[in-house]
Amino acid sequence: MENIFEQIDEELDADRLRKQWERNRPWIIGGFILFFLGLFAYVGWDEYRKREDIAASDLYLAVTKPLEQGNWSETQKQLQPLLQQYKNHGYSLLGQIVEARSLAETGQKSAASAKMENLANLTQEESLRDLALYNAALVVVDDDSPRAETLLGRIKDDSPFRGHALEILGLLALKQKDGQKAASFFQKAIELGAKGELHTRLLRRLDRLGKPAKE
Repeated sequence: MENIFEQIDEELDADRLRKQWERNRPWIIGGFILFFLGLFAYVGWDEYRKREDIAASDLYLAVTKPLEQGNWSETQKQLQPLLQQYKNHGYSLLGQIVEARSLAETGQKSAASAKMENLANLTQEESLRDLALYNAALVVVDDDSPRAETLLGRIKDDSPFRGHALEILGLLALKQKDGQKAASFFQKAIELGAKGELHTRLLRRLDRLGKPAKE
């Protein structure tokens, strides 16, 4: 008797499972299809990114030879495929820095500074942004002091480039015969934790101004 009841229960369970499968079959099959489509898309996208990285890397490496030789016109020429085909790629960002340097080396300082500032405005990476701002300021510091000051002023106190920016701002203040202002820039750079050669230079500059540094 017990076997009969067990058999009936098993048949009822099987019937319930069959009905659930028939009711949910489209969703279950659809779920599997979506899963495998997502998997294939991820693998395809990963392969695509790898190919993009290799292609961008090859184009950037092509620039290094004329760059090392100081052939700036050829450097700019070799950069164009990288800058045009991979605008938002990391190698393209490096390429923009190289392009700005080549422009500066050929006397196009304003264009070089504008390139670097544009890079600073576009990138979300703070260190790269501040590096771009710092270099944009250095390019024009001798010819356009107000512009250099504006660019350096955008570098925040928590940036690794802030100490160097303050040193340049101090030198610009000295150029304007404002020793007090220059000393305040040098002192602030020390207080922000300037180290190594920068720290040594700042101490020397304060000593020449007769302003003992406050560590």
